[in-house]
Amino acid sequence: MKTLKIKSIIIGALAFVFGISCTDLETEIYSDLTPETEYTTTDTQLAAILTAYEPLKGYAGSYFNLQELSTETSAAPAKFGPWDDGGLWARLHRHEWENNSGDINGAWNLCFSGVSTCNRLIEEFQTSTADTEAAVNELRALRALYFYMAMDLYGDVPLVTTFATADANPSRTPKQEVFNYIVSELEELIPLLPTGTKGELYGRINSWSAMGILARVYLNAEIYTGTAQWDKVATLTQQIIDGGQFILEPNYLDNFEIKNEGSNENILVVPYSKSSGAQFTIHMETLHPLNQQTYDLQNGPWNGYTALEEFYNSFDEADGRKEMFIVGQQYTSSGEPINDPNGAIEVDSEGNPEPDGPPLIFTPFINELTPKAFSQSGARIGKYNIENGIGTAMDNDFPVVRYADVVLMRAEALWRLDNSSAEAVELIRQVRERVGLGAIDPITEDALYDEIQRELAFECQARTVMNRFDRFDTQWWEKTITDSNKKVFPIPTDQLNGNPNLVQNPGY
Repeated sequence: MKTLKIKSIIIGALAFVFGISCTDLETEIYSDLTPETEYTTTDTQLAAILTAYEPLKGYAGSYFNLQELSTETSAAPAKFGPWDDGGLWARLHRHEWENNSGDINGAWNLCFSGVSTCNRLIEEFQTSTADTEAAVNELRALRALYFYMAMDLYGDVPLVTTFATADANPSRTPKQEVFNYIVSELEELIPLLPTGTKGELYGRINSWSAMGILARVYLNAEIYTGTAQWDKVATLTQQIIDGGQFILEPNYLDNFEIKNEGSNENILVVPYSKSSGAQFTIHMETLHPLNQQTYDLQNGPWNGYTALEEFYNSFDEADGRKEMFIVGQQYTSSGEPINDPNGAIEVDSEGNPEPDGPPLIFTPFINELTPKAFSQSGARIGKYNIENGIGTAMDNDFPVVRYADVVLMRAEALWRLDNSSAEAVELIRQVRERVGLGAIDPITEDALYDEIQRELAFECQARTVMNRFDRFDTQWWEKTITDSNKKVFPIPTDQLNGNPNLVQNPGY
């Protein structure tokens, strides 16, 4: 059971809850629906719970952009002008972002609309006459995930856990307190959450994914609190491994297929559907307009996101993960080479001509970030398999917690505790072996960092990983700013204007 049945449950349940009669306008349609009676069936409870997951649809949107395009893995070069957008994407990559950029505000809204929906539903469920304990537990765990995402992005954030009595203008809560709350909630909830992973539980937080989220919180504890918690990471990840519910899929890219709900490696995903509108659109964001002919797409792509050349080149030629990139001559769906008429006339800001001419050839080299990156420059992101004939939305579900991530978290924790850990070597060997590579022995910090970034590429973790390894405020490619205050994003201007009790992060 994937999103189709879940969506039919939502529609049916909402029709029941909010149904009206077009022929009897005098009917008092809400008279029998109160918090005590509204959630008395499994379907109405499930429909309500799923609304709390809706903000996560922004995971592959604003959240992805902040977590990936601000790092040394990828960028959105202004390909021959159209992707400049007033310098928006260049500023994001160079750490010159404005306080109210769309993605910075969008990610804030993702986190706190999720928190608010969870708070509202928890209070409504708690007044119901039905048994809603399991629903409340799930919503509390989901709320903890939203708070974690907010804390990681913005640092001190409002810790609001009520709805009806919530302060209209909450102040920011210190990271330490937010961290303590997230940890306390997840530790309490893990033994109470279901352990099933399929059917109606697919795409929803269960005991295993809550362990994975908590392990990630502990993994970055030193950033948030100043105190490392490597031993707790090691314990939680071992519990997931010992549970035997997940494996490393033999084929790495199977986890990102069009229909990837069968993956035994993905522990928590955001389910996407091409029938739900433009929610997961990375094929549009990364491909050249002429790739419409490659995949028989309904629309021409936008020619934006690319991997940085140095990141692409960091993959060994034998590394099976390198297949996630789209490079070289591009072809139509019938196998004919595609020519780009603009390729013969493109000139960058220094007067240099596009080197490959009319043939549409993607090269890892990117001549400049802005204002006139060559339209063919940059390896494109093909990690999420592109379905022929689709419009602007993809069907692939986006991994939030994956078993390989769990294995690497344990390896890193063990290595941090003991740089000569044989188990850490073995765990990393398992991850590398399935993509055709050998062990790393001895493990160095650089090798560990590179392996994590390659394995988790374009899964919304690059920025957090860079912060943990103290590399986010270093220089790379066209980024020269080394301001440590940029390790967190600014509180969006819209939020400051709407709430006088919020204060801006230092340096903004």
